[in-house]
Amino acid sequence: MSAAASPQPAPQQIVLVGLSGSGKSSTARVLAERLGWQLIDTDDEITKRGKTPAELIVDRGEPAFREIEASIIEEASKQIPAVIATGGGAFGDAHSRRRLGERGYICFLDATPPELARRIRQSSDGVERPMLGEDLEARLYELDRERRPYYNHADLWMPVQVPTAADEAPGEATAPRILRAWAEEGSEALRQDQRLERLGTDAPARVPAAIIDTGEQRTPIWVGPGELNRLAERLAQLKLNGTVFLISDADVMEAHGERVAGVLQEAGIAGASYVVPGGEASKSLRVASELYGWLSEQRAERGDTVVALGGGVVGDLAGYVAATYLRGMPFVQLPTSVLAMNDAAIGGKAAVDLPAGKNLVGAFHQPRAVLADIETLATMPHRALLEGFAEVIKHALILDPELLALLEQHAGELTSTDPDPDLLTQVTARSVRLKALVVSSDPQEQGLRATLNYGHTIGHAIEAITGYREYLHGEAVSIGMMGAARISERMGLISEEIVARQADLLRAFGLPLQASGLSAQAVMDAMLLDKKVQRGRPRFILLQSIGRAVVSDQMEERIVEEAVRGLVSP
Repeated sequence: MSAAASPQPAPQQIVLVGLSGSGKSSTARVLAERLGWQLIDTDDEITKRGKTPAELIVDRGEPAFREIEASIIEEASKQIPAVIATGGGAFGDAHSRRRLGERGYICFLDATPPELARRIRQSSDGVERPMLGEDLEARLYELDRERRPYYNHADLWMPVQVPTAADEAPGEATAPRILRAWAEEGSEALRQDQRLERLGTDAPARVPAAIIDTGEQRTPIWVGPGELNRLAERLAQLKLNGTVFLISDADVMEAHGERVAGVLQEAGIAGASYVVPGGEASKSLRVASELYGWLSEQRAERGDTVVALGGGVVGDLAGYVAATYLRGMPFVQLPTSVLAMNDAAIGGKAAVDLPAGKNLVGAFHQPRAVLADIETLATMPHRALLEGFAEVIKHALILDPELLALLEQHAGELTSTDPDPDLLTQVTARSVRLKALVVSSDPQEQGLRATLNYGHTIGHAIEAITGYREYLHGEAVSIGMMGAARISERMGLISEEIVARQADLLRAFGLPLQASGLSAQAVMDAMLLDKKVQRGRPRFILLQSIGRAVVSDQMEERIVEEAVRGLVSP
């Protein structure tokens, strides 16, 4: 019997790429110290030749600087072992990308332009950045659009949206995740077929719209028309070879079930399906128990796959069942609503409701993949289509001023009865990428991820006291966002102008701003049953500015009550 092949050693270079402010230099220092390797910062190497990158760009122009930078990278690529931190634009050169990929495991550090701008403004490193100009945030958006297609060639996408803690050195949180991926996957990454050819081409990388990377698992998220037709292909890519157990509701099954079944049948994939009643009432322990019984009767095994076809209710229910049956089964999301595509299907939070409140019993269980087929939105009732945009608007308000402007510009087109699929794909992909970035940075909701609950504290309370029948989830969140904005304004965090801007956009998408006729005290009492309550105080997500939110439980009860009364007064 031949001896088992020994594992291949990990690459002897780690290369960091990303925009200014992403922490490449600080993370590289931590990695080099832990590995005992040489540290090469290409900007520092350029400075050693006589002038800083900023001085070279000002004196000789960017093309001359890029030539010098390319020669530095050529030299650095030959040094082993080494950790290499590159300048923000270095990876845009195809020759340099290929050189760095010959020996290096390439990691893309990613955060939103507003967060990067905040870090750069607060930085005390004294580094001049002439290419960023005076309008820092706008320039970072421009560079992100220009460079992201090439950063996406990296072997590892690493979210760095979480700011460095006050008691933590920069790079300390990021380095362990990079080291783990490097040790487990680095050698395999460098052996991929045509990897160097791909790095050396001028063509942008072809990748999913977003990836959720928790450090334990990666979930690709594909967005676009026709994704349901690619289900069998995606399952094969993920090496999911068992029986498919499809869970859906009656309306979605009628609209799309035959199509999914045909795709699986044509690929020779065995499957079975279970249809639950539509509506929030199906998100219950009773229906979950029915699904456990069905899976048992079908003799489901841990290597089989649960697939959720539908909106947020089906996704939450099927995800909860997949997380708990046989102590966890692989799970794939096929969201068919705007709300599910932008919220419920992204993040791995699965739950069912109790009479006392929404999502009180659940688990974190990341799907193996999400396939968001934009074509399925054509079958949605118009009200249900519009409610989903509350989550897109939320992402824009708390993370992405540029997306907010895009929504304002195209509100009429997006809310029409026949919205443009390309525009829907663009907006959905951008929104999904934002949520994936936050979830990946904080998979267990320890801090940053809580900001995704903007509008939900009041919104969930409104849903609960109306029995989940009067308002759709996105509609309740829309009302809740208005309450949170009013509290933010009364605490001096944002201006009345921002409150009005939010209201105008929600109104343009046909979303409610008030829940007239409800009891303010009932809403206040329901908020205390929310799972985000700590020490008897509800936590609110408040706006500090467009693109930045904070978590707080320090509001005066008077301010909260005034805001709630303003929402429910006739």
